[in-house]
Amino acid sequence: MSIEGRLTIDLYPGAGRPERVGIQSSRPLQAAKIFRGKTPEALLEQLPLVFSVCAVAQAAAAARAIQEALGLQVNGSVDAARLLLVQLETAREHLWRIAIDWPGFVGEEPDAAQAAPLQALLPVCRKALFADGDAFALRADCRVTGAAVEAPIARLDELLTGLVFGCSPSEWLTIDSAEALGEWSHGKASIAARLLHDLSCRGWQALGATDCRLLPALSATALNRRLDTPDADRFIAEPVWEQHTCETTPLARQYDAALVRSLRSRYGSGLLARLAARLVELAGIPGTMRQLAAQLGSDDPVPREETLPPGTGIGQVEAARGRLVHRVEFAHDKVKRYQILAPTEWNFHPAGVVAAGLGSLAESDEAILHSQAAMLVNAVDPCVGYELRVH
Repeated sequence: MSIEGRLTIDLYPGAGRPERVGIQSSRPLQAAKIFRGKTPEALLEQLPLVFSVCAVAQAAAAARAIQEALGLQVNGSVDAARLLLVQLETAREHLWRIAIDWPGFVGEEPDAAQAAPLQALLPVCRKALFADGDAFALRADCRVTGAAVEAPIARLDELLTGLVFGCSPSEWLTIDSAEALGEWSHGKASIAARLLHDLSCRGWQALGATDCRLLPALSATALNRRLDTPDADRFIAEPVWEQHTCETTPLARQYDAALVRSLRSRYGSGLLARLAARLVELAGIPGTMRQLAAQLGSDDPVPREETLPPGTGIGQVEAARGRLVHRVEFAHDKVKRYQILAPTEWNFHPAGVVAAGLGSLAESDEAILHSQAAMLVNAVDPCVGYELRVH
């Protein structure tokens, strides 16, 4: 059973902008302690059932952490196959948000049927890569070439062309300026184009723009040092790095993409840049999957860049909503300690990017303020459900 919890986000309007933004979480952040005393195999079997959101990314991070802790080599083919599945899951999650949430922002009904075809691609791809479907077993084996997954990738291309972009994803990626994006959104019929066009007509492109810093690359050594402390639970609940709150989002990953740079220079890191970054990432996924498919069949071991204490491992994976970190300690072949640091805790920190963005909204009409706030929260996208209240 999933035990994800939810967020409660409160806005207290004042003169010109919210006087206060409150973000409270009921997420069971210590739920990973249920794995204490488990064998590695039992942990890998149970974890996706407990943490069902981005279950593939969760399993990939867990497998990396466990194999590092046990000193097990992973060959390049298995690593590429797992990352390929993470990419496909990311595409599914992005398309789900577009199909379910974005229509409501322009007064339309959600269309789950649009996302349904993509739901079926993940098990098809998983079966093509791993004969028994067990992609994250300790000694998983992947003996296929890129040809085995070309059909699912081609299908993804086709779905994104028809449902989102109105042209091939690779062609859409040639859009590199605010002006070109405006022309595309004015001339296409997809919900993505309609939302971006509506946003521009309302003058909401810069809503929620903040200067929150991006989460930097974190070494396993540095993460292990921080998570192996008496106050690690507090850090996991409200993480800061070098005394700063940070964001880890699609915008953070696509920050230097040409289109996102153009939008940031004109509107800052606000609503339009965030929604466009999601589209940039989505359009790039078929190409990334093909790059990973080219690595299938490699028996070369994945090199270890760092050495952690014996029995300790850390796995980092870029999930749909941001960077996911798993840490494990083993003692006598059983889990002694298991920790998960999820992107929600970075992005929805009480003083983080969402709180700052919501606090910048300057709208006196309560209904409009609620709509703006909902779009901003959705553009960042927590890993769990949330309730947004304007008081």
